[in-house]
Order: sequence, then C-alpha cells, then structure tokens
Amino acid sequence: MNKSKPSTQFTYAAYGSGKAMIEILNIGFEPLLTEEEYTLYKEIGALKTAIRESLYTESLIQSKLPYLDESTAYSRWLRAHLTACQSRHASQEAAIRRHTDDFRALLKQNTAITRQLYDNREFTNEDQYRDIAIFESDLTRCFGCRDMEHSDDIISVVTYYTEIFDSIIHNGFDYRQKHYVFFTAGAGQTRCKKSTFVSEEQLNASHNRLFCGLSMDDINRYGGMNTNKYLAYTSLCQTNTEIWSDFRIDRAIVVDDIEFEIPGQDVRCIYTETPEDKRALSQLQARLEDNSFQLKELRARKAQYPKGFRRPKEEVAREKELKDERITLIDDMDRIQSRYHQTSIQNRGVSIPFTDGFGISLKKMQSSMVRLPFIKGLMAYCPRRAFLEWCAGHGKTIHKITDIYGKSHSLSEVDYIFTRSQFKMWNYYRNVTDGQGVVLKTGWEVYKENFKRYHCDACRCNVEKHVLLNAKTNYQVLQTLTTEMTDEDILQMASYDINCLNGIGHNVQCMLNVLGANPQKNDNMNWLQKSLLLYPEMLKDFYVKTLLKNTKDSIIKKFRSGKFNINGAYTFVIPDTLACLQWWFTDMDKTRLEDFGFVKEGHVSCNLFEDKEEVDCLRSPHLDHAHCIRKNSKNERTRVWAKSDGIYVGMKDTMSKLLMYDNDGDKLLVHNNKTIIKCAKAFQSKYGMIPNFYDMPKASPEQLSNSSLFGGIVMAYHHGNIGTPSNEITKIWSTLSPNSAPEEVKNAMEIIALRCADVNFTIDFAKTLYKPTVPKHIAARYKQYSGRKVPHFFLYAKNKKADQVEPQGNCNIDRISNVVKSRRIVFKDLLGKYSYTTLMHLPDTDIHTHQARQIIALYRQIENTNLRKLSHIDFSTLDIDDKRKIMLQIEFDADRQREMFIKLVDAPISYIADVLVKALQDDVNKDTLWRLFGSEIYKNIEENLKNYP
Repeated sequence: MNKSKPSTQFTYAAYGSGKAMIEILNIGFEPLLTEEEYTLYKEIGALKTAIRESLYTESLIQSKLPYLDESTAYSRWLRAHLTACQSRHASQEAAIRRHTDDFRALLKQNTAITRQLYDNREFTNEDQYRDIAIFESDLTRCFGCRDMEHSDDIISVVTYYTEIFDSIIHNGFDYRQKHYVFFTAGAGQTRCKKSTFVSEEQLNASHNRLFCGLSMDDINRYGGMNTNKYLAYTSLCQTNTEIWSDFRIDRAIVVDDIEFEIPGQDVRCIYTETPEDKRALSQLQARLEDNSFQLKELRARKAQYPKGFRRPKEEVAREKELKDERITLIDDMDRIQSRYHQTSIQNRGVSIPFTDGFGISLKKMQSSMVRLPFIKGLMAYCPRRAFLEWCAGHGKTIHKITDIYGKSHSLSEVDYIFTRSQFKMWNYYRNVTDGQGVVLKTGWEVYKENFKRYHCDACRCNVEKHVLLNAKTNYQVLQTLTTEMTDEDILQMASYDINCLNGIGHNVQCMLNVLGANPQKNDNMNWLQKSLLLYPEMLKDFYVKTLLKNTKDSIIKKFRSGKFNINGAYTFVIPDTLACLQWWFTDMDKTRLEDFGFVKEGHVSCNLFEDKEEVDCLRSPHLDHAHCIRKNSKNERTRVWAKSDGIYVGMKDTMSKLLMYDNDGDKLLVHNNKTIIKCAKAFQSKYGMIPNFYDMPKASPEQLSNSSLFGGIVMAYHHGNIGTPSNEITKIWSTLSPNSAPEEVKNAMEIIALRCADVNFTIDFAKTLYKPTVPKHIAARYKQYSGRKVPHFFLYAKNKKADQVEPQGNCNIDRISNVVKSRRIVFKDLLGKYSYTTLMHLPDTDIHTHQARQIIALYRQIENTNLRKLSHIDFSTLDIDDKRKIMLQIEFDADRQREMFIKLVDAPISYIADVLVKALQDDVNKDTLWRLFGSEIYKNIEENLKNYP
C-alpha cells in the first residue's frame, strides 16, 4: 500500500463565489433561560412526563376492567389503583398550571435582564442547541467567516416565548465573553419565529459596510418607516450571494419606475374593510357600549321603583331615545360590515407596475437577482448597440434620462439602470444643498460615495445558467382544472411518467431517468448519477436496485399527490426590455402601449419554446384558476432582445395582475403541455379568467427602536400563517369535478377569489400590519367548505393520516389513484456484466488488514450517525426552501466527515475508497459511501473504462 502523504482532494471555495459554507449556532429558548427559569421549566417537563405515564396506566387499567368480575380482589385492587392514578393525575395537572403561571410570571419579570446563553444543559431536543450550515452572504463576508469553519459571530435564535424575545431584543445576551445583539429578522425568518443575533463588536465594525452608511438614527430623522419593511431590507445581506465582480457603481443610476393603465379591463372588485371603516366601527362600538351602560343604569333605577309607581316622563323619553339610538348604531355597523368581502365584476382601467423590482443592464450579463445595500431586484441584459440601431432605423431621437434625484444622464454614461422600486431606502439618501437650495450632491451621489468609502459589495444570486425543461406539476396546478380534466386527460398527461415507471427493470433509459441520471432533466447530478451515465451496468448493483424499488414507491406517492413531469421550466419573468428603453429614452406616445417593445399583445417570448407555440404561464402558490395561455414569439426579431431564457412579457398584458407576481426575481412555471392547456382553455371558455382587484393599505411609518421592531415582529408572528386559507382553497377545489353544475362552480370561484384576497393580506401583513375583518355572512359561506377535512390526496401530498382526510372523492387529484397503475418490477438482463472492481483504483486491495478494518468500522459509525439524523425527515412534505436547507446541511456534514475520515485513518483517499467499495459491495445502503467518496469512485470508473477494449 502506498504510504505517501494523504490527499484530501478538498478545496475551499473561492472568496466571493457564493459557494462557501459556514457553520453557525442555532438555538431555541432553553439555552437562554436563567437558572431559576430553567429549574421551573424542567419541573414542568417532569410533571408532563409523569402525566403521560399516569395516562398510560389509566388506559391500561380501563382496558382490563370490562373483562373482570367486579367482586374479585384483583378487580377491586385495579379500581383502587385507577382511583389513585386519577387523583395523582389531577394533582399533577394542577401543579402544572401553577408552575406554568409561575414560569410565565418569571419570564415577564426578567424582560429587563441581560441573559446568558448556557450550552451545558440537557436540552429536550437537538433544535434547542445545534450547529447548522449556511451559505456565504454579504453578512458572512463582512464578518470574515471562512469556508467550512465555525463562526461564533452569528447565532440564529428561535424564540417561542415572546417574553424571552422581548428580553434579548432589548438587552441582547452574553455567550463566551461576547455580547450578542439583535440584527434582523426577514419575512421568512419571522414566519418561523427566527431571528439573527450577531456579535456586537463585529456589527459595530461592519455596520457602515453592510448598510452603506445609513443608520437607524438617519431613518428616524426623516420620519421613520414601517418596522417590518426595515427588517426585510436589513435582512437582504443574509441572502446567499456571490460578489458581482465587474459591477461599477459609477456607471449605475436610479430612475422612476414605469407604470401605466390598461383601460377597459374586466376585474373582480372585492370590497375589503378599509382603515376608515375600522375607525368608524371602533367609534360606533364605543358609542354602543356607552349606550348599553346608560340603558343598564335606567333599568336598574326602574327596578328600584315601588310597584305601580309612574316613572318621570323625562326618564321614559330618555329610555326610548337610547333604544332608538341603539337600533341606529347597530344598523350603521351592519351597513358598514355588509359591504365587506362583497364582489362585483366591473370594467375599469388596470394599473400595471411594469418595472416593479426590475432594472436593466446595458452591459452584457446573465439575468440575475442583485443585492446591494438596500437595493434588491432582478437585472436583465438589453444590448445598448441594438437599441441605438433600432432608434436610428425608426427615426427616434435618444434623449437624456433624469434620475429620481433630478440629475440627467445620457445613454452612453450608463451601464446599469436601477429603478426606484429596487432602491428600497431611496428616500433616506437626500440631496445635499447649499443655503440657496442649490444641489451640491444628489442622494444617489451620497449613496455612491458611501458605497466606495465603506468598501460595500455589489452581490448577485440566482444567476441564470442553462435553464432545463424539467418542471413538475403539483396538486395546486392541477386542482384548478378539476372540472374539465377527464380520466383520459390524466392518463395522457402522465404518459411520460407511467412509461418511465413501468420501464423499471425493462428499459435502461427509463431506469436512468427515474434515478435522475439524465443531463437533459438534471443540471445538478450527484456522483452516483454521473457514474451511472458512465457505467450503466451499475444498475445491477444491489444498492442501485434497492434505490430503484424505493424510488418507484416514492414516484407512485408523488403521482397520487399530483406530481408529474411536464415539458416546462421555472424561469424569470422579465418585462419587455426594449419597451423599457423606449419609455425612458425616447418621446414615443405613452398612450399607445401597442407601439412599445418587441412582445405584442397576446404573446410572450421565451427561448425555451418554439415560435407560435402555445404556452401556459403559472405562478406558485397557484390558488385560483390563473392559467395565462399565450402564443410564444421566437424569431429573428426577438433574438435581438431576448438574451435570457426567461419569459419576456409585453406592455399590453395584465398577466402580472392575474398571477400576482412582481418583477424583482419572481419565476413563472412556463410549459407547453397540451392536455393542461386544453383543460385550461375549456374552463376559461365557460367561466372566464379575470384578475381580482382590492385596496391594500400601507402601514404608517414609525420611529425605529428595539421596542417598535419587537412590536412589529410579534404582530407578524400572530398573523403571518398562510397555511390555513391556502388549505381551505384546496378544500373548495376538491368538492368540484366534471359533474359539477355551473352554479356550483361559480359559487366556488367567488369563495376562492375571497380566500385568495385573505391569503394575500396574510402574506403582506408583515409590511402592512393590516388584515381586514371577515364579516359573519361571508364566514358562514366559508364554513360550508372549511368544515370539511382536507382532501383524500393529502394522504400522499402532506402525509396526513386516514382519519384526517375526506373519503376519496371525484376531484381530478383523487381520481389519479384509480387511473394511474404500475407494474411489478422484474429486472431483466439488459446490460453487460457488472463488476464492483470497475469502481476501484486497485482491485486487489486487501480489506482484512488492521487499517482496512479501522476504515470499515469508522465508516459504519458515520453511517449510523447519518441514518439517525435523516430518519426523522420526510422530504416529501418539505417545501423547496426547507429541502435546500437540509441538503446544505448534509453537504456540509459530508465535507466535514470526509476531511475527518482522512485525518483519522491517515491514508490516501483512493485507498479508503477502494476498501469501502470492496467491503460494501453487497450492501443495500451506500448513501454515505457515495456522499463522501463519490468523486473518487467516479474518477476510478473514468480511468478503468479508458482501459476497456
């Protein structure tokens, strides 16, 4: 065996590449409890454990008693024991209530203290104290965090007790000779009751770089702002980003957004409670309470009069006046509330915020989301030369553009055009003027100076690479077609997946597809998938066969939850870039929207699809029937402007209102599945498809402080859950089928429209701090659906239990189980001979040496650790963000484990891989092997196949 110095084959991510992984601490509330609080909390936990034991004993006794003769000594003894258990149980419940009251009182009492973080306790679960991995961001770079290392400058905190959060947001906490202060909590964090705390010393050193010289005091000086918007904007630096290396701030400007009205559009107007309504109701309620108090006093006085006593006329008149006033007040309240959630179809102009969150790069770049201090949005490339040629060819004069601070710029002076909607804090960078009001320095110039002075970074994320047509449907996409989708349609839509499923054991390409070893569908293949493409004979390996069987079960479960492969992609939605430049730099008539841009009415332009092909545009979450079907334009003219694989949308299109997307980096699911498009067209021909319209108020600005931030976050905790109304919408769709009467469908559509408004108010609550009241008569209409259990297919989509779901219905997702069938797997001898030695560098490696046995033993320990970690995770129920976090942690752990493995056994990675491949040749689980040493095995296969004849 070669005893040369081990090669780890491990390279650290380059600075600013966005690929570095950093380990940080994630804690719950238990480590932050004081000793007294913790003692009380543990006592409550012990009592709960004792109660569970008592309940088990009681249940056991009660299950035996019906079968015993009451006169026997054993029966009497059991009954006495049951009575004692019940008595003990009752006293334990009372003790829990007392201790819980004492615990909450103690938490309230301690809100003013500076807490300590204790890491030496026996925590109830690992979520209370554990290390997690995060990708690099502007924050980690500013703090000097290094790839694959632990940073103790950032701590993620999950606080379920608002009293503890109150304490640490105002006073911070101490840990290992460092003081930690509240940093931020973005919208995604707030939904999970998470927040970021950082080392106070590091924050003070990096504040100006992170926030381009803007402080909370500066914001307050100019009137303050909505607290949760402030948190959203300060959390931008936590996004996983790479450095935008060739960006030059001096070549960037900020201009006004493009917004216009498309007249004569049918919309469903929904009247929701306005702030004025809320104030009027509050005043009426106060008057009603005063009226009730006065009537109560009069009745009490009346009761004291002797029988037959004639009351004073003034008193009788006053009572009648109060009763009449009460009727009027109640009528006024009913009149206001009766308007709530009323819908009406109106023809009116629709305002389109065309560049909401969007900007243009005149310098060649990939479409990507950008992050600068307080700047966020999507940037797409539009060629400057092509625009110059277009203007010359159409006789259009190019004039200068005026930025939002009043300064003019010519086209040649600019490479990057940001919009006001992207520059979140534009109002707090003010023009600097002299005593006569002459502008000495614009607000943008102040920002640019700070950007350079404090060495701020321009960053980008979600950089568009090669977009693959590998999308899948989900139950939300399909449920909105339930009234039109027949069993034959389901079979047609699922044909690709059914063929792949039934091809397991019979067709090599089908098996590779099922395992994700298909570069046309998977641009992020792991080492096993890459190796299968090189050496498909590995399909005969026990482990791979087991994977195929398990994958088949997973695929069937996905089928039953509405997940099918379609020829589509999730891709950036991009406003017509030519139209933007025409609007900003020419004098074209802004009332003639049809003259602008290269994408015309009824069309989109996407390079992923053919010219004149019909495509369906969807957005997640897909709750109402919003299938936007357009003709695709892909020709010589569009190729000049469509420099991305995104979907370009023209000016005269209300798609943004139908799909409720912004242009700041939102992606649409764009596909050409003929079955789905056919069903969507059939639905729209019967019931139409129009956008919802309602007013959504904005939260008033307030002075920023830890107290105001705390108040905004806690309000968002209690009002930010969209799960309930979203599931209620699914319940409504599940009641419909091809047999539903038109009136039933129309009623359901109206309720869905109202529920969608509820969802959007909930989503935006953190920014608006406002949710309208749902009136009783509308709540009653909701109840006809909300009283139902979730649909039957939630058995597969959400892992619900049988008693939690409705019986199987006739909606299209429920019908999939009856329509889509699979065969039993029988593996045929389709390929040449498979040998595990092809996976090895030295096939004659001895696996019985002392060092080899050490390697195998260490591997088994790591494998068991990984299995324990993953055993409680059900990936099928996780959303994309949660899956990404877990896969990031797995990747981080694998890199750590590989590095540790090599150090502990002091052997070359090639030798370790050979020992394990040989020793594990008959194992049915080799996940850890491929995760840790897949790159080495892949290299061996490459080398060995070169030597094959």
